[in-house]
Amino acid sequence: MNPPLSEPVALKPVDRTHRAVLSNLGQLFRHDLSQWYGLLPNDDGTFNDRQLDHFLTGADPERRAFLITVAGRTAGYVMTAPAEGGGTSITAFFVVRALRRTGVGRTAAILTVARFPGRWRIGFQRYNPGVEAFWSGVATAVVGDKWEINDGPRPESRPPDTFITFTTEGSSPPDEVGAVGGRST
Repeated sequence: MNPPLSEPVALKPVDRTHRAVLSNLGQLFRHDLSQWYGLLPNDDGTFNDRQLDHFLTGADPERRAFLITVAGRTAGYVMTAPAEGGGTSITAFFVVRALRRTGVGRTAAILTVARFPGRWRIGFQRYNPGVEAFWSGVATAVVGDKWEINDGPRPESRPPDTFITFTTEGSSPPDEVGAVGGRST
């Protein structure tokens, strides 16, 4: 079996008209998280996805979503929103399993950060294997050693978040980048 292509990686801005593709990918994302959050599907077999629902309703016009594509094929999605305290946050980040550990996620994350220069606050859960190394690697690729990592408060209903914060300078990136070797700014 030949592995799927892992470049070029691109971000395609989406809106509420992309409801079906975002909803389908959102189900895969929530399924991945179900192991860590103890989530069970609803009676109809679907998972709730409040981040996606918030975007699709248009309740907050500053929330943005992008399809991650590889060689023109759908590979995942990323959602951003204003960060607590100012700046931008990644509120959802999903890459299909076939493309994990190929550099696609790293490139997509770097492209996302480069789109919105300024302060970034990205939350993740340390219990998720490899996620701290992933986001630390992204931060290092973008700003070198000028990033911080802090644990957030422990919510009652789920494991605590850890936050990586940094500030970027610069302008918007190209629409796509080859995944091999990533992209540094």
